[in-house]
Amino acid sequence: MASGAVHSRKTKIEITDGSTKVQIKGLTQFSGLGGGSASVIDVTDLDSDAKEKMIGLADEGQVSLSLNYMPSDPGQIALEEARLSGELSEFVITLRSGTVFAFSAAVLSFEKSGGVDAVITGTVTLEISGLVVKGTAA
Repeated sequence: MASGAVHSRKTKIEITDGSTKVQIKGLTQFSGLGGGSASVIDVTDLDSDAKEKMIGLADEGQVSLSLNYMPSDPGQIALEEARLSGELSEFVITLRSGTVFAFSAAVLSFEKSGGVDAVITGTVTLEISGLVVKGTAA
């Protein structure tokens, strides 16, 4: 019996480079999607018997990408350019199942690492602005 779980194989992430979507190659892992939170607003007054609270605006947080560094990959070049510009870019994560997560984000960092008997890897931190929109691939 199938569990309904989604395999991460064939997951891809794209960045909009100007007006063109470009796949970011070398992706090995992503994390943080859906990990944001909202602020808590204290609305307690002197008539309250206990703390009273409202939830503020959602903050979608950050997404981290781990990848094999490929300096000639157009997607990774677009990440570097977005980091330097400080402008928001559009990102789409497409799962093998066809589920899509689209969001705007700033590229905060693109750190490279290496070691003995290893390939150069990269860790990218994306700061999401606005909502993450979930949908289905066309």
